[in-house]
Amino acid sequence: MVKNGVINLFADWSVILNANLCQEQGYDTYVNNPCDQWNRKHVYGEILLYIPFISSLSNFYFIYLPIILNLIFLYTIIGFFKFENKIEYICLFFIVLSAPVILAIERANIDITIFLLLILISKNKNILINYLILILTTISKFYPICMVIIFLFKKKIKKMSINIILFLLIIFLILYFQSESLIKIFDNRNQFSGYGIYNFSFKGVLNVLVNFKIIVNNKSYDLVKYFSLILLLIMPILLTIRFNFKNIFKNNSISKILNNDCFENRIYVLSSAVILFCYLSFSNFFYREIFFLGLIPWLLKNKHSTENKFINLYFYILISKFFISTVFIFLVMNNIFQSFNIFIVFAKYCLDFYLITIVLTVFLISVKNFLYLQFKNT
Repeated sequence: MVKNGVINLFADWSVILNANLCQEQGYDTYVNNPCDQWNRKHVYGEILLYIPFISSLSNFYFIYLPIILNLIFLYTIIGFFKFENKIEYICLFFIVLSAPVILAIERANIDITIFLLLILISKNKNILINYLILILTTISKFYPICMVIIFLFKKKIKKMSINIILFLLIIFLILYFQSESLIKIFDNRNQFSGYGIYNFSFKGVLNVLVNFKIIVNNKSYDLVKYFSLILLLIMPILLTIRFNFKNIFKNNSISKILNNDCFENRIYVLSSAVILFCYLSFSNFFYREIFFLGLIPWLLKNKHSTENKFINLYFYILISKFFISTVFIFLVMNNIFQSFNIFIVFAKYCLDFYLITIVLTVFLISVKNFLYLQFKNT
């Protein structure tokens, strides 16, 4: 991000630090944050306004800490792959140089930290540590509340219910005492609403379908829009289900995700929950696309089985999505085919919706089978 000819690295992280500095000076940074180059107001949880020693350790906080987190993030992504063949090297290349990953690293977006904590929750089974991480992340940026689904791995309905209810009570109690801050954040909602190339969400899909107009010589060609919708969105979904019905709905690996409490399953379920929650709830979904990376360990673990042809397809659809999306965004941001920008953006929306449909289908099948077994055994 550039201001007055100066390149500002780690802009998403620096806005939080600048809000802390302004608060020390007596500003209400939910209303005014002049310490930030763009005067961006604080739109995160109140807990992020209590980072200590920023003034005395400014180089560490503004430069070294985001670099460290970015390196850990990259190291983690690389660790997902076993590099059993050359294809995995190519897949990793497409992911690391993809637009969501590059944007998150360049901005040092706080979603990187949440993603790393999601991995920690997936690896760790100590309930107290997981409680602490979930509470801190939720009151920091709110959407991690959906990660409460991790308690389904407790398997017994009583334990699941107690943990979920207790966690939600703690969160709502904390948010109740921070209600004034929440109101101010809501008033600033335009700041964290996605727009333009970053607005790839369900809300964005609806807006595109309503506002996407093809007009040539003052004549509307909406038929082309509907044909494109069928070709790019509806047909891929129908064909995927048609040729993979058995491999999707009767797949043991899918139906037993929540019944096997291992790292690959836990990170898949948590990542799916975040992806679906953010896609349906927020307009700036582009920043959350890094959570698609959390699907990779489970896909790699299960894609080699002879019964899992669909999971193999699912993996390559995911990798293709990162590559194609990056190409689309590069073309639009640089106006290489400016006359076709609306079609490229529309294609990106369709690609995202197609992948989200697959994630949702697998998620619902796993939850359905899990609940069926729970009630069957009670």
